[in-house]
Order: sequence, then C-alpha cells, then structure tokens
Amino acid sequence: MSIAALIVGSSSVGHLADALTATVMKAGTVFAVERWRDLRSEMLPLLVRHWREVALNHADVPLDIDEARYRQLDEAGALHIVTARRAGALIGYHVAIISTHLHYASTLHGITDVYWIAPECRAGRTGLRLFQAVEREMKALGVRKLFTATKLHLDQGALFEHLGYRPVERLYAKLI
Repeated sequence: MSIAALIVGSSSVGHLADALTATVMKAGTVFAVERWRDLRSEMLPLLVRHWREVALNHADVPLDIDEARYRQLDEAGALHIVTARRAGALIGYHVAIISTHLHYASTLHGITDVYWIAPECRAGRTGLRLFQAVEREMKALGVRKLFTATKLHLDQGALFEHLGYRPVERLYAKLI
C-alpha cells in the first residue's frame, strides 16, 4: 500500500491500531536496533499515524517520506533506528542520523529525525526506556552528543531533562 493511500484514510490504519492493541500483551517491551530495509513496510503505517498526531499544517506540508534518502542513509550506515516491540509488534521507534557535525568534525553526533510510541502503548516508562536504549546503542557506536527536539504542543521536555538533556536552542518555523 502506498503512503498516499494510508494518508487519505485507508481503513487499514485503523485496523492496524486495533490489531496492535489486540496483539500487545502484558509482556515487556523489547528495544532493538533494526535496519530501514527490514522495517520499511512495517514502519510506514506507523509514520502515517505519527504524522497525523504530531505534525502541524497538514494541508500545507503533506507527508511525503523520502524513502530513497532513508535507503541511502541506511546503506551508508548513517541511519540509526531503535525500535520498540511488544509481542513482536512494532509499537514505536527512534530514528536518528549519525554523523560528524559541520562545525565539530572530530565528534560523532546523533541527530534525531523522529521518535514515537503508539498512544495505546505509552503507559509506564516506555518512552524513558526507549531513549535509554537509544543512548546505550549510540554510545556503543562512539556517538558523543545526541540532539533531540520536542514539539511545543506535545512537550516532552520533562522526560528529556529527567534523562539529563538540557535545552540548548529554540527552533522556529514559518510557512512562506
């Protein structure tokens, strides 16, 4: 199924949420590094749900995932994905690009692209544990600094500050 079909309102997204809720058991959440090439078809419907929940300006900035770029970054080893699964079902993810920085060529950075956990799976410490897993995995790869952001209308700042992150910039956006 295409992204366009998922966005336009295919009932499969609703069915996915129902199936996800039905298959998520009391068993623990498993966090693991996975590859885009292996996750693509499973992750696309969740990216659509994520966009619907989090993004602003849907009409002006439609979801249009650059799958070729994701594939290139994955093949180059620069795309880092930590998944969250319950009973084998994908319930969330953290996606980052690992690279040196234009101003700090000797320091490996992780720059968060997106993170999300299905709303029906957010109880407890799942978000905290996802970011702890991300930090562990990135540290093992030699990443020295991890950047992440939060939407002001869905502020996760308290979580990040609990984990030791500090606000360092304020990001502005404007439709032009």
